[in-house]
Amino acid sequence: MQKGYRGRLFDFKTSAEIHDLEKGFKYFEDGLLIVKDGFVENAGDFQTIFNKTAQSFEIENLGKSIIMPGFIDTHVHSVQTKAIASFGKELLDWLDNYIFPAERKYEDPEYATFHTKFFLKNLLKNGTTTALVYPSVHETSTSALFDTAMDLNMRLIAGNTWMDRNAPGYLLENCEASYKLSSQLIKKYHNRSRLKFAVTPRYAITSSPEALKLAASLFHEYDDLYLQTHISENRKEIEMVNHSYPNHRNYLDVYDDFGMLTERTFLGHGIYLEDDELKRISKTGTKIVHCPTSNLFLGSGLFDYQKPLHNNIQVTLGSDVGGGTSFSMLQTLQDAYKISAIKGSPMSPLLMFYLITLGAAKALGLENRIGNFDKGKEADFVVLDPDMNPLLKYRIEESVSPEDLLFAMMILGDDRIVKETYLMGKAVGSNQSTAGRNQI
Repeated sequence: MQKGYRGRLFDFKTSAEIHDLEKGFKYFEDGLLIVKDGFVENAGDFQTIFNKTAQSFEIENLGKSIIMPGFIDTHVHSVQTKAIASFGKELLDWLDNYIFPAERKYEDPEYATFHTKFFLKNLLKNGTTTALVYPSVHETSTSALFDTAMDLNMRLIAGNTWMDRNAPGYLLENCEASYKLSSQLIKKYHNRSRLKFAVTPRYAITSSPEALKLAASLFHEYDDLYLQTHISENRKEIEMVNHSYPNHRNYLDVYDDFGMLTERTFLGHGIYLEDDELKRISKTGTKIVHCPTSNLFLGSGLFDYQKPLHNNIQVTLGSDVGGGTSFSMLQTLQDAYKISAIKGSPMSPLLMFYLITLGAAKALGLENRIGNFDKGKEADFVVLDPDMNPLLKYRIEESVSPEDLLFAMMILGDDRIVKETYLMGKAVGSNQSTAGRNQI
């Protein structure tokens, strides 16, 4: 089955370089995206493609809406939505008082299924089509996440969280049990449908040396797993890690010592990484996930994007719900921009949208499948309609460049301008009725 979508079309060339994105993006004021059996068949200027296309097929006219690749969220917690916007605590107290009690509830299969569906629905409603996700320690939580994503045909990477110390007893699990559960989940879900598995030790504070050693061992048993954890988000956290691992030079050295720094490793936050840590991250190809909304909300600190950039480190972006206060990657971009402006080096709109589309796909090693509209890519895309936000509509009436349009959308936009989200060509996240759509 083949179908076309006509509107303003934006993506990045696969060859795009982060230092020269002005030459790396594609924008068509009147564009056409053709999807066939869930994959991109063609994309570009409407008239050019239409004139060359012999066979007839339905074309949906989306007017001035912007069609772009689906957003990629590389750090988000499926079990923290109920604790979003919980007042008044910094990281460690916030975890103890709000997050751990919220995660405990996911041991109940019925609860886990219901709230996981709500979580994924909100990702899709906000235009996020791929996510790297932290569930809880429970099998019920991780299975609910994978099963629901599989039903949706959503690309998702996740794995049961490991914690064997420094957390409430009701969430602790010895590392052998975590290893066994992860092994079972890998066999059941990894590379099934559009799913991937990530070994997920929460962070060094809640992981004993035995747990980190075993997690790293499992990670290296396979060639294509991911590994995700947290690092240097909060100064008190760093002090506690230094106390827990006194024989290590710094926070990063804890993970490095267990062989956990690789091209498939994603470290959340990284606000307070020192120069020698950044150099080691660069050498190993490890990725850093910037979570600006969460960092601001919890008062953790201001991430300096220029430091990893100067060290040739790939950075991605995460909403980090529930520390983050919005599922919207547009809102995540807004906060990332504001932080970069405070730090004296405002990030460009091209860079920002690159980081949540093709840049994230490259970081995940999935650029051959998602991230832009090259022929044969999986047709995950989002349709943004600025007219659904009256202020944004007013603001861009005289926009003269794609960059200005993107900037206005990331500063003023949120889920209200997401007209529709598509997974492999199937509409899954509408914010409006389909009634009244024009056909051409």
